[in-house]
Amino acid sequence: MRTLKTLALAVVAVAALMATVGAGSAAATETALCKQPTTFAGLPRCEPNHLYPANTRVHAELEVGQKLIMPTPNGVVECNKSTIDVRTEQATWKPLGAIVNALTFNECFDAGEPVDVETIVPGTLDIEIIDLPVWTHNGTLTLTNTKIRVLWTITGDECIFDPGHTGVLTGGAMATIDWAGTLVNTGGFNCPPGNANWNGNYTVTTPEPLWISM
Repeated sequence: MRTLKTLALAVVAVAALMATVGAGSAAATETALCKQPTTFAGLPRCEPNHLYPANTRVHAELEVGQKLIMPTPNGVVECNKSTIDVRTEQATWKPLGAIVNALTFNECFDAGEPVDVETIVPGTLDIEIIDLPVWTHNGTLTLTNTKIRVLWTITGDECIFDPGHTGVLTGGAMATIDWAGTLVNTGGFNCPPGNANWNGNYTVTTPEPLWISM
């Protein structure tokens, strides 16, 4: 009886492990950049002649008249200009990785006082197609190993932030990026405790058009 019970427990353990492995493999979805919103068998599949290759540059700029708003523990920072510039590492991957060439912030102020916002470690950007609750031609954006420094130039106060999930890219003839997420406070000088966040709307100028596919 003890042998049968041990065998049953082993079977349950193997089944649980297989379920975990399955869930892990499904956590990341094959993702590609595409020139057309084509589908195959109901899935957003990119046809080979529409597929953007590896080393494709993706460049986006803060929409005209919009601001990037960063509520921080030390004050609310607003930037009038900002750019995102990355290059993909592959044509398709799970998720699709991109090297951050530039992540810039200009004309930034807190209550009228100048603030220097700078990317001190660019890191990488992961793009993953949104497949829940339904398949789309849009993708989530996540920064990895990226560090942002916010320096209040008059007081010398400094906060260092580590962003993670940074919003959504919506595909289209001219794609857009809704930049939003939590900035984890990792220290600095005279930086109050607590995290920050950022919100901004960008227009993708390169490549054009752009959809997220498999």
